Amino acid sequence: MKGLDGLRALAVVLVFLSHKAHVDAIDAGKIGVWLFFLISGYLIIGELHRNRVRIEQHGARTAALLYVFFMKRTLRIFPVYYLLLVALTIAHASFYQRDVDLGLAWHFVFLSNYWIGVVHDGWPGTVSHFWSLAVEQQFYLVAPFALLFVRASRHLALCAVVIAAAACAHLALYEAGAIAPLIYAFSPWNFAMLALGGALAIGGARVPLRPGVLSALWLVGACAAVAGFALARADCADCAEGVTSVTMLPGCFDIGLALSLGALFLWLVRRQDSVLVAALELRPLAYLGTISYGFYLFHNLVPARLGMAPGLYARLHVPDIAQPALALVLQFALAVLLAHLSWQVLEKRVLEWKRPLETAIRNRLPTRTAASQT
Repeated sequence: MKGLDGLRALAVVLVFLSHKAHVDAIDAGKIGVWLFFLISGYLIIGELHRNRVRIEQHGARTAALLYVFFMKRTLRIFPVYYLLLVALTIAHASFYQRDVDLGLAWHFVFLSNYWIGVVHDGWPGTVSHFWSLAVEQQFYLVAPFALLFVRASRHLALCAVVIAAAACAHLALYEAGAIAPLIYAFSPWNFAMLALGGALAIGGARVPLRPGVLSALWLVGACAAVAGFALARADCADCAEGVTSVTMLPGCFDIGLALSLGALFLWLVRRQDSVLVAALELRPLAYLGTISYGFYLFHNLVPARLGMAPGLYARLHVPDIAQPALALVLQFALAVLLAHLSWQVLEKRVLEWKRPLETAIRNRLPTRTAASQT
C-alpha cells in the first residue's frame, strides 16, 4: 500500500511539533497519534480479517496464524523498546530526572495509559508518550482472538460496535468531569481509532472513490472537516463546566475529528494513483516513516534545551525569531539520527528473522489439507 510510510512520517512530525514546538493552535500530537492508530488498525485488522477468511476456506490453521502474529509483533516492538527501558531505568537510578516519578515499572508491562490516566493523574516527564505504545500492545493482545475466532462476515459489525461503544464511553468521561490526561491516554476512543482503521480495511472498498467530481469533493470535504474539527476542539479547551451539553462538546469534536481523519485516510488508500500519494512516496518522507517507530521512542528524550545558545547566535547575528527554529531543527536531526541508527543496527536486523520464523511455524503447523495429503 503506497503512501503509508509517508503518512507515518507526517504523524511523527506532528507529534514532534506538539512536544517540542508546543503547537497549541491545534492538538497536533493527538492527530499524529490517531493517524498511527488508523494505520495500525487498517493493516492489522485487515490482515487478521484475511487470515480468518483463509481459516474458513481451510487454507490455514488458527494456531499457526496466532503464533505468526505474535512473533511478528514481538520482533517489531520488543527489542528496541525494552533496551530503551533498561537504559532509562539505569539512567534514572543514577542521574536522569531523579526527581520525577517516571513510572517505569508500568511501562515495562505496557500499562502506561492506565498509570497516566488513573494512577498517576498526570504526564510523567519525558516518557509520557509511551501511553500510545501501551494502547497498541493491548490492542495486539485482544485483536487476534477477537477476529480469528469470529466469522469474517461479522468483523465489520464488530468494528462498528467497538466504535459506537467507545464513542459513548468517551462522551461519558467528559460528562463525568474526568481529568485531561485520563481522557487523552485512557479513553476507549483510542481503541475506536484502531477499529475505525479496521472498518476501512474491511468495508472501504465498497465506497465509490473513482477519479472524478465525487472523489475531489470527498478530498476537499475531508480536509475541511479535519481542519474545522481540529480548530474547534482547540478553541473548546476552556469550555464552561457544569453544563452537560457544553462539557461534552470537546468529546463531540474529538469524534468528528477522528471520523474526518478516517475519511481522509480512506481517500488516500483508495486513490493510489493520486498526486498526494506520490508526494507521500518521496524517498526522504518514506524513509522517515520507515524509522518512525524509533523516532517516536527517542524524540521526547532529546533535551529540550539542545540548540538553545543565545550567546552563539548573537555572535553569528542570527535573528531572535529564527533561534527557536534552529533549536528545533537540531533536536529533530538528533531524533532522526538516533532512529536511523536504531533501524540500521537493531530493528532491521531483528526483522530479518520474521520470514524464517514464519516458515518454521507454518512447517510445524501445516494446514489440515496439506497434512492429510502427506
